[in-house]
This record gives sequence, C-alpha cells and structure tokens, in this order.
Amino acid sequence: MKRKPERLAFAAAGIIALISLCPLPAAALSADAVQTAESGFLPASGSASDSSEQNWKDDGRRYQVTTKTDPLNMRAEPGLSGLIMTTIPKGTVITVLQTCDSWGKVQYGSVIGYCAMEWLTLVQESPAAPVTTPDSTPSTVNNPKANEETIYRYLTETLGLTTAAACGIIGNIHVETGGTFDPEAHNENDVGETQGYGICQWNSGAAAGYRMQELQNYTTEWRTLNGQLDFIRHDLLHNSYLLSFHLYDDLKAIGNTEEDAVAASDLFARRYEGCANWTFEMRREKARFYYGEHTAAPVKWVDSGQVYVVATNSGSLNMRDSASIFGGILLTIPKDTKVTVKSITEDGRWAKVEYRGVTGYCVTEYLKEAAPAADAIIRGDVNGNREIGPDDAQIALKAYTERIAGIGMQLTDTQIKAADITGDGQVSVEDAQWILKYYTVKYVSAKDITWDQLLGK
Repeated sequence: MKRKPERLAFAAAGIIALISLCPLPAAALSADAVQTAESGFLPASGSASDSSEQNWKDDGRRYQVTTKTDPLNMRAEPGLSGLIMTTIPKGTVITVLQTCDSWGKVQYGSVIGYCAMEWLTLVQESPAAPVTTPDSTPSTVNNPKANEETIYRYLTETLGLTTAAACGIIGNIHVETGGTFDPEAHNENDVGETQGYGICQWNSGAAAGYRMQELQNYTTEWRTLNGQLDFIRHDLLHNSYLLSFHLYDDLKAIGNTEEDAVAASDLFARRYEGCANWTFEMRREKARFYYGEHTAAPVKWVDSGQVYVVATNSGSLNMRDSASIFGGILLTIPKDTKVTVKSITEDGRWAKVEYRGVTGYCVTEYLKEAAPAADAIIRGDVNGNREIGPDDAQIALKAYTERIAGIGMQLTDTQIKAADITGDGQVSVEDAQWILKYYTVKYVSAKDITWDQLLGK
C-alpha cells in the first residue's frame, strides 16, 4: 500500500495470485493472449491441458521476462486456455522450476504457475534459492474461503459495518492478495524496491510511509490474519494513518445495497490503499461479487449418487472448494474420468463431486451421466434398447392389463425389474405413468433429472 497514487503494480483476478498494489488497467494486453472482460479471469471449467501426460524436466534457474512491451501472463495450467493467475512485468526476474516444450512452470514471489518460455531469457545458470516470506518463516496452509469468512465476520461483528461496507473492503483485499486472502501474501519485487506484505500489501520503506514496519511494530501477530485485522481496526478507529482520517465514520455511514458496496470499495481503495482511480473497477467487480455471495438465499441441493463422466472439450475439469468460480482449486480431474456426483444444486449449475477420496465442487456443464454396464438393468428401459421412451411405458401398461385379465405377463424377469419403478414387485399403471413422465421431463423438456429426484427420494 502506498501514499503515492502514481505507483503502479499488477493484480490478478485469479485465485492464488500475490500482488503488490494496483492491477494493470483492463485495457492492457499480456504477452500470450488477450484478456477477457473479467480482467483476465477465464472460465473455471475447461483447463488447458492435462500436464500429467507431458514430459516435464527440472530446471531451477533464473529467467528474465523479455516481452516487447506488455507483461507476461502466468497461468494455472500450461496452454492459452489456462486460467490467468497474475501478470508479471517486463524485466522481472523469476525462477523456472520445470520446462516442457514451449511452457515453463515458474515461481513469481510466492506464486507458482505456468508461462510461455518464448518470453523468458536465462540470466542465471545455477539454481535459485527458494523464495520465503520476510522473516524466512515458512508459510502455513492457506484457506481463501475460510479467511474471507473470517474477514467478513470481523468487519461486520467487531467493527459493526454493514454487509455492503464489509464487501467493499473485501473486494479490495481480494485484489491485493489475488484472491488468496493470505496474511502471508508477499511481493518482494514491488515497484520502487519496496516489499508488499499481508492482506493489504502494506509496503516497506520511506516512500510508502513505513507501513509494513508500522504493522510489525504494532503487533507481534503481524503475520496472522487476526493481527492484521486488528491493525486495520487500529488505523480506522484511531485515525493513525493520514489518508484514512475519518474513514471509519464514513464506512459506518454506508448503507446496505450493491451500490453501497461499490461506494465502500472506492472509499477504501482511495483512502486506505491509496490507489489511482483507474484501478477501481476490478475492486468494484469483486465488491459486487462478495455482496451477492453474502446476501444470496441459501443454495438448495438435491441428492444424486449417480456416476458421471468428465466431458470437457480437451482439458481437465477443476474441482473447487466451494460452488463458485472464485472457489480455490482443490485438484483437476482429467477428461473422460468417472466421478461420483453426491448432489446437484437445484438450478443444475454445480455438482458436489467425490474423486479419489476428495470431495469438492464442479460445474455441471462439463459432466454427463456415465453409460451403464452392458448387462445392467436400466430403470424404465423395459424393451432393453438402452433408452427410455413412450414404447417402454406402453409395454408396462400392456403387461399390467394382461396381469389384471389373468393372462400371464409376457415379460422376462429383467423387464419386470426395469418396469417396476415404484419397487413394489409388480408392474402397474403407476409404473407406466412414471416412465412416461421421466421421458417427458428428461428428453422432451431437456431437464437433467434422475429417477430419485423425480420420485422425490
């Protein structure tokens, strides 16, 4: 954080980027691709490629970003469709951990991602020493979602701010930490030879007002989320930071609408972060998002238990720690992999998925029901053609009629099991009606539904 608004740094809208102060303007282009309207944040569903299939070679040397004019994109996976985590300024020296063809797995500050090697030039032959936090204390495991919830509760319960005011501040913290909400977020290569640290990227040095030193002097818990939140409280309540004079009173006066969240974002960006006006829109975007998250009605989930197959176009599918594109990525699931879907949101957009003992959330757009085994009995498929249609309902109704008339049903045991939708051991009119209803809802109305959902189980 800087007093001088002309200081520029680079921010990401990804999920694990560590940034200095202020992001590149949305109009800026990066070296390997044009950014999207969401400030470089690409859809979570289709990863660029399955890197496990590639031959990665260890490197460990230092390289310099040698783009022509623009910063270099760091992506979550190798390939132009990989999520942009952050951008690296031209001239920055970074560590390349591994290489594979035209891509490198790189470390920039505390962030690890992938960059196109075309824009990197070797400057150090010997492997580089690992990057650590300012006091060389190893970072602890960070949980972005839990940290965001802690910050929200502190701002609303301890400081008494409205949800909108809290989300305005949270939008700023998201940008400052690249969405990690990590109290140990550290940028050792900030502009002007200063270092940014923590959830607000407090900077070191006289030009920055010794803000990081003030944090360290204020509390021995300066590395922790609670210590940094208490430092913000001290700044706001005691007007100890000149730019934020009376800022707390102004934040307390903020209402509780989405527009108020945007207003709070601007207040905090201008009078606490000290950023130039052109950086505000990304912060506003995140403030709107978190306001929606904290005011939305609880999501309703419908049990499934079905086996699905990952049906991405080419790459892997992200499993996240929450049902949101801003959720942290737990792992990626290769295309054509079978997973168990435990439940699906009522709107059909997200699935709670279990894969290799890990449970997380995936977008349903890239999941399709797995085909049953050739000898498996498909509920409702009475004629055995592996599909469910009106013909199956007619066969079930005919069998019921024959049974009532005292004529032996002309069905095999497998057909009877497929037609017995209600599970009472008989084929009835009700079974035929359920088969027809399933066909109508799933295929005529094109709604993704299971038998258990249809039957209300």
